[in-house]
Amino acid sequence: MKVSQPKTVVAAICLAALIVIAGVVGRRAMERRHVSTMLNIATLPVSVGDIACASFGFSDVLERCTFRAASSDINSLLRGYRFHTARPCSATGPDVGGPCLGTAGPETSHNHCCGPAIGPDFPISHIFVAEPKEFDNGGIVTVLTDERRTRVMVDLYIE
Repeated sequence: MKVSQPKTVVAAICLAALIVIAGVVGRRAMERRHVSTMLNIATLPVSVGDIACASFGFSDVLERCTFRAASSDINSLLRGYRFHTARPCSATGPDVGGPCLGTAGPETSHNHCCGPAIGPDFPISHIFVAEPKEFDNGGIVTVLTDERRTRVMVDLYIE
């Protein structure tokens, strides 16, 4: 039985489309798993989306991910470690109100310390910090959010 040329072309296009779709779905699942591992939680809330991540460490683990989430899901994101709150230095200045995290002046996700600018830029209003004992040689997990707690950035540093 001979297959016509147009049917072969259509079949090839359909196969290519399925491969692309499978790749996109697989990549999104890997990104979700990566963020949940950074936060030490089993799964991410369903509201988490628009994930963008970058690794920028050489001898240490340095990872940064940004994403969107429902503000009601922030506590779920923070349940994997014992986080405490910090404040951005831009809130009142570095010498007022105890320790702060970041640089003086307006702080955004793109100018926050030590990592690449990824995802959409947003002003940092809330900072949560954990120093997990599981990191044998030290490290820190920092979760930063905008005022509404719908834009989130996670920084992971393991020495």
